[in-house]
Amino acid sequence: MEERKTFLDYLAQVLICFGFSMLCMLVFTVLFGESAKELSAFFVLGKEGIPVAVMAEFLVLDALIIFLRYIFFTDRLIKRMGIAARTACMLALTVAVIALFIVLFDWFPVDMWVPWAMFFLCFLVCFAVSLGVSVLKGRLENRRLEEALEKKRREMEQ
Repeated sequence: MEERKTFLDYLAQVLICFGFSMLCMLVFTVLFGESAKELSAFFVLGKEGIPVAVMAEFLVLDALIIFLRYIFFTDRLIKRMGIAARTACMLALTVAVIALFIVLFDWFPVDMWVPWAMFFLCFLVCFAVSLGVSVLKGRLENRRLEEALEKKRREMEQ
């Protein structure tokens, strides 16, 4: 699990998540902005930009997601839960919170299946990329630790 974090660490994580969210929105706005003007609060400005209200909603959403991460991936609140269960619970709550935001803020028509399918596809792709990066990062850190340990062993043998 993670070491003890401060409010500034939390804020930094929120801003990193927000920056990534806005980067994704930028790409989607360029690709779909004009054609989705009538369907989504995201694209009311077409290719001209992202509405300030949507950016604020994303900032709140990202803060909630990072808070969920804090709850599920520190031992401060949940002491006896495996990593797979923590990940599954966090994913389920994250999807539920995003779905709530979709409905509350009219991000896209809730009665159309195509936007929901695109949302789940994008979510799964982002999750897969994130999981891949996390696994790669863990392997690199483990390799560095093993190399440092091996170096220490060699030094002690001499």
